[in-house]
Amino acid sequence: MQMRVVLPIRLTTVLAIGCRAVLVWLLLCSSAQASRLGELYTAELLVAQQSVRIAPELVGQALQQVLVKVSGRRDSIEQPAIVAALGEASRYIQKFSYQSTQQPLTTDDGREVLAHRLSIDFERTLVNQLLASAGLRPLGSVRPGVLVWLLEERDAQREFLGRDEDPVFGAMKQRARERGLPVFRPLMDLEDQQALPVGDAWGFFRESITQASNRYQADSILVGRLYRNPTGDWVSQWLLLKPDDDSQSFEGQGVGLNEHLSSAVDLAADRLFANFVGPLGELDPGSLVLEIEAVTSIDDYFQITQYLQELPAVKAFTLQNLDGDRLLLQLQIEGAASQLRGAIGLNRRFKALPAYTDGPQTQLNYRWLR
Repeated sequence: MQMRVVLPIRLTTVLAIGCRAVLVWLLLCSSAQASRLGELYTAELLVAQQSVRIAPELVGQALQQVLVKVSGRRDSIEQPAIVAALGEASRYIQKFSYQSTQQPLTTDDGREVLAHRLSIDFERTLVNQLLASAGLRPLGSVRPGVLVWLLEERDAQREFLGRDEDPVFGAMKQRARERGLPVFRPLMDLEDQQALPVGDAWGFFRESITQASNRYQADSILVGRLYRNPTGDWVSQWLLLKPDDDSQSFEGQGVGLNEHLSSAVDLAADRLFANFVGPLGELDPGSLVLEIEAVTSIDDYFQITQYLQELPAVKAFTLQNLDGDRLLLQLQIEGAASQLRGAIGLNRRFKALPAYTDGPQTQLNYRWLR
C-alpha cells in the first residue's frame, strides 16, 4: 500500500533541513516493543525430493499457509474467493528454492529419506489482492510478541522447561512461524528462577508472572502447564495475559504433545490478532483524528510518523497542526478504529488517553512517552 503523507509548508521546510541522518537512524532503530516479522509471504514445506515443477497440491498448501500468516485469520482460507483461487495457486508464485536437511521424512511408498526444505515466495501484490477480494486485508509486519513460560509435571515433580533449544519448544516455534506470531522464551537464568517460583507459575498467579516477565518487555505472556493424565494422554492448560489486563485461560487440544503445543499457539494467535483484524468485508476507509501530546522534537515527529506508515490500517495521514507539544493528525484508515487502537498500542511509547467520540469524527488521544 502506498502511504500518502501531507505536510504543511512551514513544517516541511523545517524537516527538510538536516533530517537525512535522523531518518537513517530511525530506520535502524526499533520504535516499538512489538516484533517486526519478515518473510510473511514465504511458506516452507518438507518434501522427499527436488523437482523443477511443484505439485499443485503442495503449492495450494503453501499458499494457504501464507494467506493465514498474512491475514492473521485461520478462517481466511474458507472464504469462497480464496477457495476458488487455490486451484490456480501457481500463478501467485514469485520464486521457489530447495535446501537439504537432516530431517527424516517417510515417503508415500514407506521409504525413509532425508527431507528437502521447499521454500516458496509468493507475489505480495497478488496475495493482497486475493485477500481484498475476500474482504480481508494484511495484518502487517508489526505483531505482538509473546513470552512463553512452559512447565511440566513428571513423577509428581514440577519444573520449568529450559531454553529455546529444547525440542519440546520446536512444535510451538514451527506453528508460530506459520501463524506469523513472534514467540520467545525467558532465559531461565538465576534472576528468572528467583523472580518466578515454580509453584507461582504452575498456579497461574498473575501478579508473580507479570512481575517476572517485566524484564522482557513482552506485549503478551503465555504460561503453559503440561502433564499426563492417568491413561497416559497429554493434558495442557494455558493462561494468556494481555497488556490491557485481560487474561484468558484455555485447554490445549489434541492427543500428542506437539498437537497440544501447536493448538496453544493457534488459540493465542486467534485471541491476540482479534484486536487487529475486523469482520469480513470491513474494508471501506474511514477517517479519524489522532492527537498526541508531549511531542517536543523533530525526532519525536519522525518516530511517530514512521510507525504509522508501518500499520496497514493507516491508508494516509495529513498533519493538521503542531501547536507546542501537541501533534494533531488526520488519518484515513481501513477497518475499524478499534483495530487501529490495537496496532498503535503495540508501541509502548504511545500511552492511551480517553478517546473523544463526540462530533463528526472519532478522535484517539495519546501521550508520547520518553
